[in-house]
Amino acid sequence: MSHISTKKKLHKYHKIYVQIFEDPSIHLRQITKNTRIARSTASRYIEEMYELSIMKGPMIFVKPSQNYHHYVSFLKFKHPIAAYQGFEGFPTLLSRSLTVGCWNIMVISEKPMNLSLLKGLESSLLQDVKGVTHLSRVISLNWNESLEKMYSALTPPREKTTLYEEIFCNPWSTEERILYDKFRHNARAHVMSILKECGVRYERYQEWFSQLPQYTDMYTAFFPRGLDQYFVFDFLFKTEYQTQLADILGMLPSTSVFFSVKDHLFARVSLLSKQEKDQLFSFVYRLGEEGYFTDIYNASVIATSYW
Repeated sequence: MSHISTKKKLHKYHKIYVQIFEDPSIHLRQITKNTRIARSTASRYIEEMYELSIMKGPMIFVKPSQNYHHYVSFLKFKHPIAAYQGFEGFPTLLSRSLTVGCWNIMVISEKPMNLSLLKGLESSLLQDVKGVTHLSRVISLNWNESLEKMYSALTPPREKTTLYEEIFCNPWSTEERILYDKFRHNARAHVMSILKECGVRYERYQEWFSQLPQYTDMYTAFFPRGLDQYFVFDFLFKTEYQTQLADILGMLPSTSVFFSVKDHLFARVSLLSKQEKDQLFSFVYRLGEEGYFTDIYNASVIATSYW
């Protein structure tokens, strides 16, 4: 495939992604109408994006509530690979990441972990309630253009902000939590086969899905070159300006992931080369000089079970 045809296809991939990002339940017919891409082509491109890990989701992220929270722990183990493997199948675990840096294991769970029971744990950088996950909307596919926009937006922050929001109550029953577990990686997954597998009526699913915006956020991720081609880096900022940081780092030309942990902001970014890494880290230093954060920790991601 020529470079020109690849570029054209990527542009159409992006147009389809934008439609799904804006409306996770959008019908293929509406995607075709909005993008002017033939229905058969749009259908094929969606399948290709999933197969190549260019698009992920829409993913479902539960909002914190007074009766339901997720917890995140940034930990350092003596033997991190063994620890990462040991967390597989761990009760209440939602996500695990193996990293190299200021921490070497990050875990997200439905219950706070008793760190004293974790064999080989050397230290805990941070463990606390996790805010809902936010994914950036990819607007530009060009690195230099994105970086230029980021520098243009670089003005000293003034108003204190947080990404953390908490709803009053999450009323989900066991059945509804099962649906969340089945669809949280992809809200557009084949419905009938999943409902048959977990024994839930379609009407019950419809009711649950229609109420999702009250209790969750849904986001679609986009990695133009395919996720496997990227180097992934995590940052943990101590900051009073969480929204501003997320807005600026969210201008990168691939999906960035954000959530709050008390007075810290977690950011996961994906880069294609050492040059991009060097340029981003230089930009992060500028963020510090402009007062966007007072402390920073980072780690390089080796493996992760969930975005």
